[in-house]
Amino acid sequence: MGSAPELPILEKRNWLIYMYYIRKDYDLCKTAIKEQLQETDGLCDYAVYVQALLFRLEGKIQESLELFQTCAIRNPRSADNLKQVARSLFLLGKHKAAIEVYNDAAQLNQKDWEICHNLGVCYMHLKYFNKAKDQLNKALQLNRHDLTYMMLGKIHLLEGNKDEAIEVYTKAVEFSPENTELLTTLGLLYLEVWKAVNWPAVQRWSGSCAR
Repeated sequence: MGSAPELPILEKRNWLIYMYYIRKDYDLCKTAIKEQLQETDGLCDYAVYVQALLFRLEGKIQESLELFQTCAIRNPRSADNLKQVARSLFLLGKHKAAIEVYNDAAQLNQKDWEICHNLGVCYMHLKYFNKAKDQLNKALQLNRHDLTYMMLGKIHLLEGNKDEAIEVYTKAVEFSPENTELLTTLGLLYLEVWKAVNWPAVQRWSGSCAR
């Protein structure tokens, strides 16, 4: 790893925390975070933020939530802090609470694809399918992503609307033709539809041939 640029000690250690984190040198990252928090009496928001990310990676979701909430309290105008709070709430299965926080984040950034997508997923888990579809379609208008197409198609299937699901997955494959999961899902849907339409005739034909 290259040497840290000439920065004041606080920014220099934040830079080290960042570099260790993106390189996945998590032990060194934890050490740098500990030193930073000791030096700042726990008031370095960036160190707290990355510590929360590490807790989440370790499966300590409640601990990560509490630290992200600390970041959000200290900087309530940060949509990213609110998104992280909402993400931790979602991982804890608190979908309604996550929706409230995502909506707060959306007030700060109304053109964030990720917020719309995650709102759609939360609504899907609560079986508010119309709201889920609205948010996922809004996400696709902002930025087309394979995962959003997958979620939108899944909702149509949960509602029993195979034709709508096929339409969504067809658009998805046109957008991302090398995505094997999308291709497989679309192919299986076409096969199911073909069987539903043609299988009775095939069975009748087989029966007549057997006689």
